Amino acid sequence: MPLITLTPTTLTVIAYFTTTLVVYLFGMSIVRSRQRVRNVSDLDKKARAGRPGRWRVNLAGAIPIPDTEYDSLSQDLKRAGFYGSNAIIEFLSTRNILVLGTLFIGGALAVVADPSTPLPKTLLIVTIVITGFAYIIPRALLKAQANRRLHRILKGLPDALDIIRMCLSGGLSLRDSLQRVSSEIEAFHPDISVELEVVRRHAEADTMAKALKEFSKRMNAPDVNALANLVTQSERTGTHIAAAVTDFADGIRRQFRQRAEERANKTSVKLLFPVILCLAPPVFILLLGPPVLQLRSFFRDAHKPGGVLESPISFRPPPSNTPAP
Repeated sequence: MPLITLTPTTLTVIAYFTTTLVVYLFGMSIVRSRQRVRNVSDLDKKARAGRPGRWRVNLAGAIPIPDTEYDSLSQDLKRAGFYGSNAIIEFLSTRNILVLGTLFIGGALAVVADPSTPLPKTLLIVTIVITGFAYIIPRALLKAQANRRLHRILKGLPDALDIIRMCLSGGLSLRDSLQRVSSEIEAFHPDISVELEVVRRHAEADTMAKALKEFSKRMNAPDVNALANLVTQSERTGTHIAAAVTDFADGIRRQFRQRAEERANKTSVKLLFPVILCLAPPVFILLLGPPVLQLRSFFRDAHKPGGVLESPISFRPPPSNTPAP
């Protein structure tokens, strides 16, 4: 005997409270706990952030993940701007809350449902599907956010390099140039401003070569890797960094222009299929529709009595009265 008979009204109330709980967990656990570093002042706030509670640490390890996925997740969090030391724990615990909460609620509803109806099976299938989405969607959103931020950083990198070149030409050192540039471009390129400030602080704690190496490892982009190698090589050989930075900034702009031209050339090929599938049928209908209708009317009227295609009356010879021999 089921404990509760699930009527449509009961299902509506349960669905309402379940949706409210999921939205609350998403708002309070994801938006609040995973605050992204948007400017330089947020770095100090993240540095002063306390350790997470024991329950969040235990919840983060409730669903094990492989080491490769852990490293990829850590890199995507940094690319997306989540520099807190506990960012990966907050992300995993939040995702596990959604996954385990969905499993618990769906399983409880399937248990209390009437077993003589197909409702328990339907609830289990819906629970499995929602649990899969709860596991996949946060990771996909983080990946998309990391890619968008990386694109903004690469787009603002040439402007930052131009200002660094002017500071270097004015006699400032590379560390002082990074500090000056990070404060100057914060208004219109906040992401690259944060990254340059992180590089400067790493350089103060260690060496500039190690800081640039960590920067290229975080971003994992060809342009950033080439910049880190260029500055490291220039410092090692003692050449003037300003000229090398200028040439590198021009090269990045040239690559952006070439990529834009490549995308523009691909667009004409991509537009061919929508044109064929969406525009060609209406054109054929407009051009061939009236002739087809006229031809149909012609054949319909031509076979009527008096028409040009009227079938002639077949001639039959009169019967012969001559008896057969």
